[in-house]
Amino acid sequence: PYTQQQQQQQQKMRAVLLASLVGSALSVCTPPSFVGEQRLFVVEQENGKNRRTVPAIEGKVPAAQFYDYYDSCSHTGYEVAHGSVMMLYRNVLDTSNNFDVVITHGKTTHIQGGAHVDALLTGIPTGVTIAQRDDSSAEVDWTTSTVPGVITGTGPNIGGYWTMSEHSDGVALEGFPATEDWTLKVDEAFRGDMQTWTFVFGDGTTQDLDVSEPVYLKPLVTPVTGFIPAYPETDETQTYCSLADEAGGTTPLEYTFSWGDGTADTVVTQDAGKTACATHTFCQACGGAQPRQVVV
Repeated sequence: PYTQQQQQQQQKMRAVLLASLVGSALSVCTPPSFVGEQRLFVVEQENGKNRRTVPAIEGKVPAAQFYDYYDSCSHTGYEVAHGSVMMLYRNVLDTSNNFDVVITHGKTTHIQGGAHVDALLTGIPTGVTIAQRDDSSAEVDWTTSTVPGVITGTGPNIGGYWTMSEHSDGVALEGFPATEDWTLKVDEAFRGDMQTWTFVFGDGTTQDLDVSEPVYLKPLVTPVTGFIPAYPETDETQTYCSLADEAGGTTPLEYTFSWGDGTADTVVTQDAGKTACATHTFCQACGGAQPRQVVV
């Protein structure tokens, strides 16, 4: 039961909850609850190298605003000097449940010695658009070529030809459907003072990538209603994220992650409008419902 004050507080709160690996849920709450289907993604390199399940970065703005392009630079907050960064992004206010891919190279105010990146993105599903170029179509655009760094202006692929010195470059792509079977392949080649290639996850962790091999990003396309993930293998570790926003406030919110495997809940406190994540190693021998339901 809620007191009158609690009921009023609940009525003010408009929650957008994202349970991930990556799963998503959009709801207006009293109290918060999930509606929708889970979305799972995997990133890996050749022969399963560096394979990880991908918790997306979540926000409340479209991909172009997340990229935050001005002064010829991105300002996502994840830029790395002398490095290339790739991210899966989710606008939790977008009811289409599509996801976005953001790539940025270098960091503003850092001397990067004419660092250069040639890129080629293939396997792009129908409906994806370039939400933000950094800087122009001469540096990133559609292409018929299958060679990194070659741009033709039309075609099914995207080519990138970026040179950085004291700024960053990159692109934001919008509209990757979570329920279709596609595999995005990203090839990058470095020249000059570029040193690292990294994938950034929604919980702030990163995966170092081997620039000598392409990266593959793909959804696991069997949607499961009600946030019931595929039953984890013994001792499998998974990360779930949730984001709730309180209209007009920044009050810390308490998230309770109930794992459904007989183990104790995990409680995370986070400011309204910021993502709360919890990582859990599932226990098959501890009891709980099968298939288990993860509840936030």
